[in-house]
Amino acid sequence: MSDSGRSGDAGDRIDRFLRALCDVALERRSELDRLDDVAGDGDMGTTLARGAVALIDSERDGDPASVLRDAAETATAAMGGSSGPLIGVGLLRAADALDEGADDAGMLRAAIAGIGEYGESERGGKTALDALYPLAEALEGGDDPAAAAREGADSTAEAVAKHGRAAYAGERSKGAMDPGAVCVAQVTEKLRGELGEIASWEELRERRAGARVESDEEAAAIEGFVGSAEHFVSESLDGFAAAHPDLVTRLEGHQVIVRRHDGEPPRRVAVLSGGGAGHEPMHAGFVGEGMLDAACPGAVFTSPSPDGIRAATEAVDAGAGVLHIVKQYTGDVLNFRLAGEIAAASGIEVATVIVDDDVAIAADSDVGRRGTGVTIVAEKIAGAAAAEGQGLHEVAALARKVVENGRSYGVAIHGSEMEIGVGIHGEPGVDRVGIEPVDRISARLLDPILDELDPDPDDSLLVLLSGLGGTPPLQLYVLFEHLRRELEARGLGVARSLVGDLITSLEQAGAVLSVVVLDAELARLWDAPAKTPALHFG
Repeated sequence: MSDSGRSGDAGDRIDRFLRALCDVALERRSELDRLDDVAGDGDMGTTLARGAVALIDSERDGDPASVLRDAAETATAAMGGSSGPLIGVGLLRAADALDEGADDAGMLRAAIAGIGEYGESERGGKTALDALYPLAEALEGGDDPAAAAREGADSTAEAVAKHGRAAYAGERSKGAMDPGAVCVAQVTEKLRGELGEIASWEELRERRAGARVESDEEAAAIEGFVGSAEHFVSESLDGFAAAHPDLVTRLEGHQVIVRRHDGEPPRRVAVLSGGGAGHEPMHAGFVGEGMLDAACPGAVFTSPSPDGIRAATEAVDAGAGVLHIVKQYTGDVLNFRLAGEIAAASGIEVATVIVDDDVAIAADSDVGRRGTGVTIVAEKIAGAAAAEGQGLHEVAALARKVVENGRSYGVAIHGSEMEIGVGIHGEPGVDRVGIEPVDRISARLLDPILDELDPDPDDSLLVLLSGLGGTPPLQLYVLFEHLRRELEARGLGVARSLVGDLITSLEQAGAVLSVVVLDAELARLWDAPAKTPALHFG
């Protein structure tokens, strides 16, 4: 937008802003991905580029505020991740402010308020806000906006991340600038002409035609069986639906797998989950009788967009409400929250259960614990309760009980070293040491879980052990046997168990251990019949 926000037509300023945003997204994708590597996923640039491609391909008609609102919807639907809903909310709030006669600084202040509220973040948290706040102050005070935004972005280098996936790295997040703040600075510099002339829409369309927008994980995956890198996940879902036509189908126009029904589905609660691809069989593999009614995969290690979640929610709603089971990751929570609000506005009752079971993160962490293996247990028990005809609030309460009674801890193997406390997206763990004997690994995994659960000897324990995609079953069962022995040595037993590749991290060697204390009702629902592509009970 213009330096003052008072010169030039608002439509022209917004057009320049959107072109500058798309220009930077395509031009700086790799740089932003590298900066985002501190979070363990390294896809911020790729995610933004997906939004840019969608904007470039879209129509921009109507008054300036309508253009902003359309851009918000288009970008959010294409991006997913945590960036998508935050950019969408920022653009929507800016459009509202424009309708009320705000200048550029006023629009920016409105966007900042929306981003801070929705992302539960503030200045100084190593986010885009660290560049947006000084940018707004420069616009209001007549100072150089590009210099202010750049100074704000530079200040994030020595800050410790407090929000999003980068926060899991703690002190290790220091030393790298926040990619969101850098992007704000780059867009501002592009508007000022410091990064070259802003490309026209025609030039952007030409660049878009040759743009590769797959993430680094997807690029790595093309060494295997891949028809099209850009449509990697979409084609996988087509194949998945074709392989299990008696159980599931793909929702037309969306990256969504839904349960197949013979005739009209019964009026009962529907259960929906989702998250980034790359964790198969979670979540699509658990769609079917007695478990999930739909799953929404995003791009690899990237949260699904609100558009897909909303479409899935509408598709499975049978008039009794829809339960969203969401892993505690910023992108997952934001996208499901936005989709839930949209669905609720259309008359669908939505309840949400957040899974935060990973003891590698302190319970009082600002960013919250990650959701891992207990998610599967919550999906199974909620699905069984819904199949019985229990109401939405009852089903949600049971899923929350699972989360309260369950904890998880993961380990990854890197050659001759192992990393304790890893996340399922490759996030760094709490300790990296040399490989130890399997009985010592078992004790390492169980210690923090049992310290928190503090089970009694007569408690019924469900032990779920998932490989991360690169551990042979032979080794996984060895680990399970040593876990069983360790529990027995502590006077505890395994009442229920599930072992296999259930929540993977592409082909990472390692495992995630989850333990849930079952009461009589939870045990009954865990044992209830289920028939899905990945699990079959009864």
